Amino acid sequence: MRPITGCEELDLFSQLPYFLNEELADDLVQGRRRPGWMWMALRGDRLLARAAWWCRPGDDTPVLLDILDVDDGLPAADRVEIGVRLLRTAMSATLPSGSPTPEYGRATPPDWRDRDDTRRVVQDRMTILERTGARLFVERLRLEWRPGTPIPEPSGRLAFRSPRDGAELQDLMTRVLDGTLDAHSRHDLTEMSPRAAATRHYEEELARYPSPRDWWRIAVLPDGERVGFVVPAHSGYNPVIAYLAVLPEHRGNGHIDDILAEGTRILARQGVPRVRAATDLGNVPMAKAFRRAGYINFGREINMTWT
Repeated sequence: MRPITGCEELDLFSQLPYFLNEELADDLVQGRRRPGWMWMALRGDRLLARAAWWCRPGDDTPVLLDILDVDDGLPAADRVEIGVRLLRTAMSATLPSGSPTPEYGRATPPDWRDRDDTRRVVQDRMTILERTGARLFVERLRLEWRPGTPIPEPSGRLAFRSPRDGAELQDLMTRVLDGTLDAHSRHDLTEMSPRAAATRHYEEELARYPSPRDWWRIAVLPDGERVGFVVPAHSGYNPVIAYLAVLPEHRGNGHIDDILAEGTRILARQGVPRVRAATDLGNVPMAKAFRRAGYINFGREINMTWT
């Protein structure tokens, strides 16, 4: 059990299939991964299991465990046992002592529970994680708008402008946490104030996107009162709706449809091949808004955490 030595071992590391394989080389170049964070369990030249962490460019420590795979041709007991041994070894060697354990994320088909093959793959990995102390945190819908899908015309009820500065957007992010259905935001509020949660989200994610900030939009009524906002962006992998929200006092009035359409329209004008988004499975109002806007549910994501 050891980490890869460098890019020259990516073919070996990629012997186990997962859609992230095609991104690994560029991730290493861009600083989103480190060879020392990409671990393998080997028997000779055969890859039995692997684990890898990801970070944002410029980070010094991992922020997400997004690859955990085992050879699905192994007997069931061996799959779990080898996966547990590798993950424990890799976590001990990779993660800073005393620091929070990064969350785990796994992309799945949208119907993964309904098919024996995909259900077994996901459940094996969840069992491995549970054996190391992780628990299911939330399941999320992965959504996609594709060119040619009609974008709803503006209703005329709202106007849109750019934020005056980052402080204005952080103020609005703080306000929309009141009554939020997002599991990560709700968890943050158990550990910090709404303002601190909004500031961390802004600084660690939104402010670090490489795309122009003049794509961001605040929705206002004719008298200038702010209703909500949308953050269209490019994640470094895909064009995304990074944040979408309506202020508590304006919820339930259908404004979400106009705001999402505006964010989608901004990205569509860039000639993008797709627009990605995600929302919690339990955030039914948000999921319905994306469906009305023509987004399809092309997958799900399992998030697990250690306490």
